[in-house]
Amino acid sequence: MMWGTTTIRQILVITDGQANVGSDPLEAASLAAANGITVNVVGIVSEGASGIDGGRQAHNIASAGGGMCRIVEMRELSGTVQMMTQKSMQMTIHQVVNRELKSIMGETEDSLPPMKRVQVAQMVDQIGEEATLQLVVAVDVSASMHSKLPRVREALRELEIGLEARSGTHEVAVIAFPGNNGQLASTVCEFSPSPDLTWLMNDLTAGGGTPTGPAIEAALRLHQERRRDLQAHIDQEEDGDASSYVV
Repeated sequence: MMWGTTTIRQILVITDGQANVGSDPLEAASLAAANGITVNVVGIVSEGASGIDGGRQAHNIASAGGGMCRIVEMRELSGTVQMMTQKSMQMTIHQVVNRELKSIMGETEDSLPPMKRVQVAQMVDQIGEEATLQLVVAVDVSASMHSKLPRVREALRELEIGLEARSGTHEVAVIAFPGNNGQLASTVCEFSPSPDLTWLMNDLTAGGGTPTGPAIEAALRLHQERRRDLQAHIDQEEDGDASSYVV
């Protein structure tokens, strides 16, 4: 496998409560995982029964999406978003490496001698730095998020700085849920290598319910469209190369 061409696709959901509008978020997360896209969830959950239910659902969404979940207080949000993106990339790469080891050597990383495991861990770190990351951030802008949006903006700015420090390329898209004009989810920004996440978030206002399922579905569609666009570009380049040999 050519590790330098590895692309890691993620959806990161930032929410403060239980989904109460639209489709089932667990089904949406499962569908994303089946399409090779990891779903991670950062839950900003309050105390009480509703907070317990929201936290449980956040964990279940991440589990269905093959990803990670962290339940945090507002002051922890900035570091958590960047950390989870990085750790989820490493987790995804470990899964890919284990599949390759299993097919080539008939064993996984855990069954290797200690020195070999260290070498594999170093390789995973290097791939994580060099791999292409395609990330859709789905931000809950329901009514209960009103006082939390400034911290979300701060967290996305920290994420932006962390991604810019990587040697690998990245593209980020942003979805807000609920969306504008009665939509359950709206695309705030299509995939871009250098979106101004803080500026984009400034235009978002909180209100309405929490349609987490439709937001994950919208994020999945963005990934699928981007994958088709990239494949079409590759096919076009290959056709162009082939035509240069026609005499």
